[in-house]
Amino acid sequence: MRFQVLGPLAAAPLTVALPSAAQPRRLLALLLARPNEVVGRATIVDELWPDGAPPSAAAIVQVTVSKLRKALSPGLAADDPAQRLKSGPRGYKLTVAEGELDAEEFVALASAGLAAEDSRTRRDLLTRALGCWRGGAFCDVATGPLVEAHEVWLDDRRRTVLLQLVELQLAEGDEQAVVHRLAPVVAARPADERLAGRLADALAGLGRRDAALDVLRRTRRALWAEAGVVPGPELDALYRRVAGAEWTAGGPPAQLPAPVPDFTGRAAELAAVTRHLRTPAPVVAHGAAGAGKSALAVQAAWRTRRRFPDGQLVADLAAAEPRDVLIAFLRALGAATAELTGDLTALVAAWRSHTVDRRLLVLLENARTEAHVRPLLPSGAGCGVLVTARRPLPGLAAARPVPVGELSTVDARALLTAVAGEPRIAAEPEAADAVVARCAGLALAVRIAGLRLAARAHLRVADLATRLGDDRRALEELTAGDLSVRAAVLPALRECTAEDRDLLRLLGLFRRPVPDWCAAALLGVRAAEARDRLDALADTHVLTADEHGRHAVPRFVRLGLGPLPGPDRAALRRALESVLALSERVLSLLDHGFTPAGPPVTAPEVSVVRAATADPEGWRRRETELVATAARLAGRHHWHALAARLSDACAALAGTPWLGRSARAVSIVGLAAARRLGDRPGEAGKLFTLASVHWQAGRSRQARTYFSLAGNRFEALGDPRGRGAALVALADLDADAGLAELAVTELREALALLRECGDVRGQAIAAAQFGGLSEDLGDVRRAVESFEAALLLAGGCAGRWHDQVAKRYADVLRRHGRTDRAADLLTGALGGAVRTRERHWEAHVLRSLGDLHTDAGEVAEGERCLTRSLDLFEQIGHRHAAAYTHRSLAEARLRAADPAGARRHLRSAMTVFQDLRDRRGTGYALLSLGKTHAGTGSGSGARRALGGAAEVFCDLGFPLWELRALRELNAASSDSPAGARAREVLAKIRF
Repeated sequence: MRFQVLGPLAAAPLTVALPSAAQPRRLLALLLARPNEVVGRATIVDELWPDGAPPSAAAIVQVTVSKLRKALSPGLAADDPAQRLKSGPRGYKLTVAEGELDAEEFVALASAGLAAEDSRTRRDLLTRALGCWRGGAFCDVATGPLVEAHEVWLDDRRRTVLLQLVELQLAEGDEQAVVHRLAPVVAARPADERLAGRLADALAGLGRRDAALDVLRRTRRALWAEAGVVPGPELDALYRRVAGAEWTAGGPPAQLPAPVPDFTGRAAELAAVTRHLRTPAPVVAHGAAGAGKSALAVQAAWRTRRRFPDGQLVADLAAAEPRDVLIAFLRALGAATAELTGDLTALVAAWRSHTVDRRLLVLLENARTEAHVRPLLPSGAGCGVLVTARRPLPGLAAARPVPVGELSTVDARALLTAVAGEPRIAAEPEAADAVVARCAGLALAVRIAGLRLAARAHLRVADLATRLGDDRRALEELTAGDLSVRAAVLPALRECTAEDRDLLRLLGLFRRPVPDWCAAALLGVRAAEARDRLDALADTHVLTADEHGRHAVPRFVRLGLGPLPGPDRAALRRALESVLALSERVLSLLDHGFTPAGPPVTAPEVSVVRAATADPEGWRRRETELVATAARLAGRHHWHALAARLSDACAALAGTPWLGRSARAVSIVGLAAARRLGDRPGEAGKLFTLASVHWQAGRSRQARTYFSLAGNRFEALGDPRGRGAALVALADLDADAGLAELAVTELREALALLRECGDVRGQAIAAAQFGGLSEDLGDVRRAVESFEAALLLAGGCAGRWHDQVAKRYADVLRRHGRTDRAADLLTGALGGAVRTRERHWEAHVLRSLGDLHTDAGEVAEGERCLTRSLDLFEQIGHRHAAAYTHRSLAEARLRAADPAGARRHLRSAMTVFQDLRDRRGTGYALLSLGKTHAGTGSGSGARRALGGAAEVFCDLGFPLWELRALRELNAASSDSPAGARAREVLAKIRF
């Protein structure tokens, strides 16, 4: 199918015609503006009804989607895998394959053409890119804000390609081609100075002087009529060269500063400003100092100036009072001298008289308050007012606020590239990403970083990234000429009260979003009062707010504040204790066996506690990182008892796996605190936690060290439960290292210890571990017996422990053909994971279910489960577990006769297994790779991979897996000696 948006909206071939009604076409336009992305229902409603949705909007959207499905996928059900327009819990996604959308083809050709070094290749690619257009983008669709922003971006890209092409043709002396291409474009857009200049240049080169002058004069008239401006210096110089004479200037005021030549991104904000300027209501672009408000405003003003033929007026309110601005404005409009001598009231009256019938654009920069803006508002309904400010100025009547927030990573990278130059950034892409990250989305910081790179050819991008990563010197580095991040940030901080600056310093210590109840503890006030203080600071953009109402101090505001004064330590401790109190209260609900490690601390107010305990799982998901930050802060301030308890709370809230940068740091903080307190039991437990963190991150050597230390501490303390848990963990590590006999010994000792202390849950885990190891060692009967015992033991345990045993047992049953029982166990385990909202455990169970479906020949259902498993692991950041899911997906692709897809997943899996030195995973991946090679007739590749798998499993002492590899090897090569070895291995297996 071919979708076309670069002109009238079309899709072909279709057996059922596209609906002719406006709403289906507008929805299709939106989905094609975001192909292969889930577009939320709220976004669709805002797009279809930008001025307010009717009560039945949701139902209309469903009907509209149904109409589109009938045209795009006739005869297919909504849940059919081949359905193009799919629905999900968050919205709708239109599947568009590569080469099916003309806009994507245009962008690809344009990018390739602009990047091409060979002029002939460049010309051909740019010509092909322009050939994709059949008219204006979405020209027959009434677009909403999102599609309009995309339309603006596409049109800008088209114009860039056209300019590049005609400049290339001019450089090659092909003026005739330029005239042929530009004549109809300039006729339709006579006020486009650059295009008109290129056309006139080409006509003059062909000796058609009169035609060239006619183009220039027509452009001059269009500029005057449409925007009230005169031609710029480039067109002036061209006129002088062609005509041999000057033309005179004059007309309405045109005070707009030149737009930033490398302006990048802000498509949504630009679309919003230009849309709002269609009304006389003032538009307020508000954001932090250095966010790029002025650049955005100037860019928007240039794009809309044609709507204001009576002129454009500009004033910087940071440098002038309203009276002075009014005098300058009235003088520019030709007011009599007598009108300029009155007081402010008289000047406002004169200003309103002069603007009542005019169509003016007024740009007011750096407004401090509404009072600075009100006298300067023109009275004419055809006028537009664009204001830049740090606050949204809500007191201005009918003002349309447009927040100018942090640059997206993509836009920041594009700006850095535009300023520093493509070669510098392309040479060190990872370092460039680090520079972008350390500029924290502040447009001014990104620009200065780019300027420094552009000005210093010897400065490596990696060196600049290192300097920007040092908080002590980052502000000093971000200076270029008269541009300075420090100079931009400090005025906003000086406007804050001393109390607000102290609060900002305290909040800045967290370096993450902080909830209002935590800020309330810092201030020693109620949450509602703290919320008001935070909202007021957020209005001035010295704080940012997230979707949960939490506030964070931007990096450069934090650096501009300086060090924390001593008296605030008490406030910080009060906040950390409130974090501990709430986290322990939540843990008491999530885990009925949880016991605080010390006496109660002062909790926040009742309403805060009630909100947290009403949704403990939600609180855990939102605030675990806050607890981790609190633990680190407590450790940094040598509050050892508090740090130890916060570390324990964080570990309990994070659960398994505990990943991310904070896991290891918080574990070390807790361990150091326990040692300084002389808490030997606490030290043993925190050694175990640190070992678990290393294990989950795939660092087996460090995990072994800390599990051994923890086990020894537990043994010295006479703690059989702790010693048993450490032995179970060591057995898993030793089994993966090929030390199967040692692992068996450790598990037997662990079971005896856990039985001695009556730890039923620990026995269940150890028995399940023993069952998995027994299967690896070829003792299937013992594996089944161990798992049955583990299930019985886990039956008395709450929640996930029984489900974890069931999941592992189901994997064994599946491999030995007992699929019905395996399916029952996995269904129950999945239900438990969903109920407890444990995404990590849900992902593990989904992987096992996917394997079960794949083995049963239900490949589509298997891939659905496996894809969801992979998504969850990637969201969590568990790349090790994701690698095992990649291996399972490779098996599914093999069943679907897609060896290329299988190899792609196996490459992803093998990279992780080798990075983490996971020999078991490597063996699994080699086994699947060997089957892939065998399926494509590559005997040598199959023998090499399967032989490697057999060797790995032999070294590990896993005869069942070795036998599987040998069986595949024997099938792949008739002269293979694998048969004899297989018989030897088979003799070791007990059924």
